[in-house]
This record gives sequence, C-alpha cells and structure tokens, in this order.
Amino acid sequence: MPLIDLDTSDLTILNQLNENGRVTYSQLAKKLMLTVPTVKSRIDKLLKMGVINHFGTYLNPHKLTGDPSALFYFQVNKEDVQSFLEHLHSLEEIKSVFEVLDPFNILVITQFQPLNMIQILYQKLQAQSFIKNSHIQIVMKEVFSKPHRIPQHETILNLKCEYCGKKISEDYESIKIKETRHFFCCPICLRNYTKWLKDQKTHE
Repeated sequence: MPLIDLDTSDLTILNQLNENGRVTYSQLAKKLMLTVPTVKSRIDKLLKMGVINHFGTYLNPHKLTGDPSALFYFQVNKEDVQSFLEHLHSLEEIKSVFEVLDPFNILVITQFQPLNMIQILYQKLQAQSFIKNSHIQIVMKEVFSKPHRIPQHETILNLKCEYCGKKISEDYESIKIKETRHFFCCPICLRNYTKWLKDQKTHE
C-alpha cells in the first residue's frame, strides 16, 4: 500500500471527526488555528483521497431488527476476483467486502436480514462457476464497535514540516500545543513557528 501524505493538521481533523462527526468547520478552524476555507479544503482532500469514505449516520441494526447478519468466505480464482467484487458491489444485501490473505480470499459481510434470505443469497453466490470453495458464519448481534483508530503522529512516515512544508526525516523537532503534537524539520522552523504563534496571540 502506498503511504498517504498526511500532516499533523490532517491527523487532528481526522481525530476530531472520529470523536464527533458533527463538529463544524468553524470549531475545527479554531482548534487548529486555520481558516474555515483551509479546513474545508483539507476535508475535501481527505474525501478525495479516500481516507474519509463518507459522512453519515451510523445506525444500530439491533434497535431496528432482530435479524442476524452473516460472514461469507469465498475462495475465488484470481482472474475472476475483480468481476466477483463488482457483482457484490451491485447487491443491496451486502454491507462490506474484504480481500483477505487466506485460501478463502474474499470475505463478505451481509446486511442484517432474515435468516432464510441470508441462506438464499449465500446459495446464489456459492453457485457461481468460479467459486472454488466457500464457508458461512452467522452473526447474531454486534457486541460493540469502536471508531477506527487514527494512527499516532509518530507512525506517519510522510509528515511535513508545519512551517516550511518540507518533508520530515527521522531527525525532527516537535512541540505539543493544546494536546496536539506539531512537527518540524529543524530547530529554526520550530522557533519561527512558535514566534508566529506568539504574534497571532498578540494581535487577538
């Protein structure tokens, strides 16, 4: 997988959205000391890169229905994987699909629905000529679900200096401001950034 080029502000935005998807551009701009248009452009970039899939409401299916879900495992011929994925994408009964490192190389998670509908769906997919093997597990309910973990700043290899924009190597400077760590390529940029912050506070 190619590394995605994110800086500290991007990661802070992701953390804030992960904690509260209803946070406003204005609130983010104030926290990051950026303008509202800058925050909007960064979020647009994250959407375009696919880091953020979409904005919406996470429904709890167990409050809506007592139906189960299911995990389908399929062993698919390599040359047929893409066409199978496209077919799965077209089905409303499918919630998520993953490629996995296993003889069963495709994992399918269904929407919560009546058990007989799950069985019919499984039999239809299982009958595809290129399916070499398959397995099913029934999911009765979701016990808990956590938000996706945002990587810590130190684990992102493509950080940029927040003052000059230069990519940061293993030797870097950092400072923690309001529980957010900021990274810089050298002591000079760190010093210039802290001076800029002081000037901003003076003009407030």
